Amino acid sequence: MKKILLIEDEKMIRDIYVTKLNQFGNFDIFEAITSDQAQNILDKQVIDLIILDIILPKEDGLSYLKRLRENNINLPVIVLSNLEGEEYRKRAKGLEAKEYILKANYTPTEIIEKIKKYL
Repeated sequence: MKKILLIEDEKMIRDIYVTKLNQFGNFDIFEAITSDQAQNILDKQVIDLIILDIILPKEDGLSYLKRLRENNINLPVIVLSNLEGEEYRKRAKGLEAKEYILKANYTPTEIIEKIKKYL
C-alpha cells in the first residue's frame, strides 16, 4: 500500500482529497496541517509521495519543500495550491516538485489521476 502525506491546512479540502484517494486507490493517507506536523510524520513513516499546499500556518509549503531538499529528502512532491503566478511555479519546479497544480483548474478526480502517475 502506497503512503501519501497530505499537507493542507483547510479541513474541507483535506477531506475531499482523502475521500477521493480512498475511492480511486489503495492508499495509506497521513494528514498534516503544518510543516512541523508533516516532519513528525516523515520522521516516523516511510512516505511515497507528498501533496503540499503553499499557504500553511507558520512555514509556507515552498519553504518547507526547500528545507526537505536541503536535508536530502527527495520524495516526489505535488504542489497543490490556489496561488497563481509564474514565480510560484518556477520556485516549485526549481525545488523539483513533480507538478504544480492550481486547485481551481482541475477536479479532484483529475488531480488523483496525476497523483497516481507518480506512485
